[in-house]
Amino acid sequence: MGLAGTGAGEAQFQRARLLVGALTQAGVRRAVTSPGSRSTPLVLAALDAGAAGLDVASIVDERAAGFFALGQARATGMPTVLICTSGTAPAHYLPAMMEAREAGVPLIALTADRPIELMDCAAPQTTDQTKLFGSFVNHFAEVDLAGPVDPLSLRAIRRTAAQAVFRTRWPRPGAVHLNVRARKPLEPEPAAGDGSLAAAVDALLGEPIEVAVQAAQPDPAALDRAAALCRQSERGLIVAGPLPLPSPERRRAGDAYGLAKLARRTGFPLLAEATSQSRFTEGDAVADAARLGAAWAADGGEGLHLPDLILQVGAPPVAAGAQRLIEAAGAPQIVLSDGPWTDPDGLASVFLFGNVERSTSELCRRLEDLAPGVGADGWREAVLGLCGRFRAAAGSPAPDGPGFHDGEAAAVAVAATPADALLMLGNSLPVRLVETWAACPGRRVWVASQRGLSGIDGLVAGFLGSLITGGFPAGVLLAGDVSLLHDLDGLAIAPEYGDGPPAVVVVIDNQGGRIFDRLPIAQAGIFRGPAGRHWLTPHGVDFGGLARAFGVPYARVEDPSALARELGAALGRRGVSLIVAGVAPGALAAAEESLRQAMAASSSLR
Repeated sequence: MGLAGTGAGEAQFQRARLLVGALTQAGVRRAVTSPGSRSTPLVLAALDAGAAGLDVASIVDERAAGFFALGQARATGMPTVLICTSGTAPAHYLPAMMEAREAGVPLIALTADRPIELMDCAAPQTTDQTKLFGSFVNHFAEVDLAGPVDPLSLRAIRRTAAQAVFRTRWPRPGAVHLNVRARKPLEPEPAAGDGSLAAAVDALLGEPIEVAVQAAQPDPAALDRAAALCRQSERGLIVAGPLPLPSPERRRAGDAYGLAKLARRTGFPLLAEATSQSRFTEGDAVADAARLGAAWAADGGEGLHLPDLILQVGAPPVAAGAQRLIEAAGAPQIVLSDGPWTDPDGLASVFLFGNVERSTSELCRRLEDLAPGVGADGWREAVLGLCGRFRAAAGSPAPDGPGFHDGEAAAVAVAATPADALLMLGNSLPVRLVETWAACPGRRVWVASQRGLSGIDGLVAGFLGSLITGGFPAGVLLAGDVSLLHDLDGLAIAPEYGDGPPAVVVVIDNQGGRIFDRLPIAQAGIFRGPAGRHWLTPHGVDFGGLARAFGVPYARVEDPSALARELGAALGRRGVSLIVAGVAPGALAAAEESLRQAMAASSSLR
């Protein structure tokens, strides 16, 4: 053995303690466990590391645990460690691991496994877990807790942990999978061993270990080409799509990605989607064009010259109006991205890969003496005029309106979100509602989303994970009814969340799947008949009963003033609250038609 006098269970615990302790040494501060037997050494090690500052949460369902950990990592920029037992348990991490890859979020899964000798022989709870997550992880490695305990083998465990943290953050953040095999006995024997192995582990954990990650910088030559295109443009437009939630340190800077500065320097209007971290500001005038895509679409795509240059920052825009405006323009594009190739339409002329904040800063520096082109002022005035007409039309409900609709619920939720709080937007319809109906509340609000794969998985769990670790004073999640039903395990986290910052889950109850009303399938006869339930998924669920089952304060509202009142009350108490906004059937479609008519009327008066 190299270090004699240690029982088998104790040796496994010490190797697990070294693995988890080394992860903590390398910067990990949070772990999320789910119950199981084979993971016992890892859980004991995580609890032991609690004395060194590791925060350990327990969440029963691995799928919810995965998204809770994802939310934590999204808010902190450092990986959270997931710990589960063997068998089907780790398979429930897959959606979160996929989202981590596509969204660029660091995450580490420690999946307990049976020893090699139990593979392929019908041993219970045993399956092939090697490379379970395939290409969705940045790195995979195996650790055998029952392996040798000589000095070289122990240092290899420490190295594996450091590599895992490093690979979650470089070359682009993502998930890492460590498959950890353990044999019985899984518990350390009482008073077993002479302490030599524990002392060796303590000595290794006493040695400092730093995992430095080099920040990718934009290419100077590409920056020069981008600056030249900006100088030639008379109708430039900055389109800011989804961008990661900034770290707490960067949030203190306000303009986290430098987009307001870039808009001022270039004179280009800034179409800032809610998920860009530049939409809900403290009244900066550069955000006046934030809803240009929705305004252009509602105006029929007429009356405005198209941009001759697009600066696309982050992922492509979510809202259909912005997408159609870019497609109609067909203009050269400069893409600023922190890693992924964000050019689904193949229109990009220059790619600035690397730290987005550094790219915007360097581009501004190259444009210090920029003089706007002859038509630039007229272009900007036309854009701001269109957006002003749109704000007036969207903010003035017509008399005898269609009733409480989804867009009103979204607007009230955004307006109620406190300064510096977290607003999380569910995918599908909610994120699009905000682009059309939500005005800037006049204060800084940070926006989280799970736009990596644009799914509805784990929204509640991810929201609570981000909120409890991100240093936000409060949080509001705007989600659809189907999204809530898809993540009931997220509500089950409420006891673990406890009296954390006010966490208000606002659910738009439109009886499910109304995003499909906007898709071509809605024109098919089958959609309007009984078979339409395969898309619309009507549910008839009593959300109040669900809230009582999870011990969560609950309210149901059916008008904007009641929603605002209940949001104010919920934001005044700590812990999780659930508010269901019951909207009128068909009201959203009617409101959108009224908005188009109002835009047409305002256009005729110009």
